[in-house]
Amino acid sequence: MLKKLGWMMLITILVSTLFLPQSQVQAASSNKVYVVSKVNDLNIRSDARMGTKILGKLNKGQKLQRLGSKGAWTQVYYKKKKAWVATSYVTTTGAKKQSVGKTYTMKASAYTPYCKGCSGKTALGWNVRTQKRNVIAVDPRVIPLGTKVQVYVGSKLLGTYTAADTGGAIKGNKIDVLMYSHSAAIQFGRKTVTVKVL
Repeated sequence: MLKKLGWMMLITILVSTLFLPQSQVQAASSNKVYVVSKVNDLNIRSDARMGTKILGKLNKGQKLQRLGSKGAWTQVYYKKKKAWVATSYVTTTGAKKQSVGKTYTMKASAYTPYCKGCSGKTALGWNVRTQKRNVIAVDPRVIPLGTKVQVYVGSKLLGTYTAADTGGAIKGNKIDVLMYSHSAAIQFGRKTVTVKVL
């Protein structure tokens, strides 16, 4: 009986050490978002500005894990360190797709592409100053970049948007709706909305 119990404990330990960590790693990696270089010899820099140390180069089609963005720069993971590339030379890919029809209750605010410190370029590299688009900023861990959604205030449809931007204050169940008028953004204020994945 003791021998049988010993074997059962050993099998349980083996299963938990071999299989569970592996599945956790796979689940974590499926949520990763990557940037892909659109050009050859793209500088990977130590900081988000020109003239800083070049840590390496990225060729067209090569990708790095995306960590975030600041102004015209995208933060990436390069050789186990945080680094930066110019957003205009990369595209975002590899986001986990959401289930169509899934809905979220979220807190919403509004912003414009002309705010202080804004570059007018989204995390997906869209220049929303030169080409108007229906965009929301999201936490990509909740709604992956590139996802198309409908936003409802109560039962009224506010619009159909693409999750194409991120923001330092946009964490968890929050979105920021891009508006092209400062007064419209102010008037929108903060609302509780329903976000439906298309």
